[in-house]
Order: sequence, then C-alpha cells, then structure tokens
Amino acid sequence: MTSPTPRQRIAVIGSGISGLASSYFLQRAHDVTLFEAGSYLGGHSNTVEITLEGKTLAVDTGFLVFNERTYPNLIALLAELGVASYASDMSFGVAMDDGACEWAGTNLNTVFAQRKNLFSPRFWCMLREILRFNAAAEGNLDIAQRTGVTLDELLKQGGYGAAFRDMYLLPMAAAIWSSSPQDILQFPAATFLRFCLNHALLQVNDRPQWRTVQGGAREYVKRIAATLPDIRLNTPVTSVQRSASGVLIEFAGIQKEFDAVVFATHAPDTLRMLHDSKKVKLFALNFL
Repeated sequence: MTSPTPRQRIAVIGSGISGLASSYFLQRAHDVTLFEAGSYLGGHSNTVEITLEGKTLAVDTGFLVFNERTYPNLIALLAELGVASYASDMSFGVAMDDGACEWAGTNLNTVFAQRKNLFSPRFWCMLREILRFNAAAEGNLDIAQRTGVTLDELLKQGGYGAAFRDMYLLPMAAAIWSSSPQDILQFPAATFLRFCLNHALLQVNDRPQWRTVQGGAREYVKRIAATLPDIRLNTPVTSVQRSASGVLIEFAGIQKEFDAVVFATHAPDTLRMLHDSKKVKLFALNFL
C-alpha cells in the first residue's frame, strides 16, 4: 500500500484565468497561496455594471467571448463550476476621421454603409487586399515564424497599401489587443497571424459560434475564488529565488518559503521577479 502524496505549499503569482485555474485545481491536493498585485481577481477578466434606462447590465471590459473550437478547456471548467453561457454575435466595424470613413463587415449593406464607397478606388483596394491577406495568411505565418518579422515588416514586404493597413488591419488588431496602432505595428507577425487563424477571423465561411458568460466573466472568477482559502490581493511579489528546499517568495518586505511556484504573469513581470542563476531561462523570458 502506497502512502498518500504529502501536500505541498504552492505559491501562484497572478490571478488571471491561468492563475485562477492553476489555483483551483492545485488546491485539491496542495496548500495554495494566490498572490495578486492588483485590487481585484481576474486580470483581463473584469466585469462592470452599467445602468441604462433603468436597466443594469453586466459589461465585460476585457475577456468577452469564447467558442467551442478554440476554448475546450475553458468550457469544461465553466461546466464544472456551473457557470452558464449564451450564444453571442461577433461583429467588426470601423469609424474613423470623424465619420469620413465608416464600414462594418457584417454583410454587403454594412460594408457599403457609406454609399460613396461604392465609387471609391481606395475602398475597393482595401477590400481586395483583405481577400489577398486572408488567402496568404498560412503562408505568411510560416514565413513569420522563420524570420521573426513584425507586423509592420510583413505588411511592407507583402506590398499592402495604407488603406488596408489603416482602415482594416490596425483597427481590428488594436481592438483585439487594446493597443495603439503604433504598438500593433511592432507586434510579432507570427503571433498575430496564429491568433487570427486559430479564431477563424480570416475567413468568411465556417466561423465558430461565439459565446459569452451569463452575468459576465466575474461569475467564474467569484466561484473559483470561493474555493481558495488564501488569497492575497494588493500584494505584489518583488522577488522569487531558489532555496535549498524550494523557493523563497518576497512580498510586503517579508520572505516566505514554498515548495513550488506557478508564474501566471506576463513574461516581463516574471523576469523582474525572478532571481535565478539559470541564465538560459532568463534569456528566453526576455524575448517573450
């Protein structure tokens, strides 16, 4: 008869979906402490209430939608937590230069919401290049993975025009990643293309049915939080280093030893915390 595995003390740093899910499953067999530098759990998942015409609505400001094709593990987690979802529509529209250009991709009527664009060579050029970009996406992904080019470099190499860039690609990408157009142009092209292909954003047919969490993403955040006995909000971790028997976590001016640590933070944040002699790991994090 084998003896049961002893419970370990595990620190999880970061309370986005990765940190929450890690804590949720690890706490069944171990003693978990969840550290969050901010004032609330959820990270990118954040729900706010807005009242319009006497009706209060739960609005997600970060994580919005998911689908069965791309998010099977999230769907399984929501089912286990008893969190409901419902079918949602995904649409894309652009309004720029104080209404000088407005269009949406829902159908032909919305594409040409401004009828003047029927006679605009620049607008037709944008539409042709959308089709060309979509058709070349898989090939461009292969090139981008081998060369490490930025999105700006890929667009220049492919000869894509300003109309395609400014009226379609940058608004779409900036909306998805909540970033400025300037930051998006420096985005790794491979990451951008892989995301778009995985989420069927570059095709007209066979698109997945998108869904959204009933009551907002806060619902699964609350239910996971209810299972965790040791949550440290407003507690940024300042240092993580190896010890003879595990890891030393420094926070609020004190050090505490754990058997293991899970970094559920962005690579630059992890790099700032990590005091490790393994320079190869630090080098790799520096490029994420």
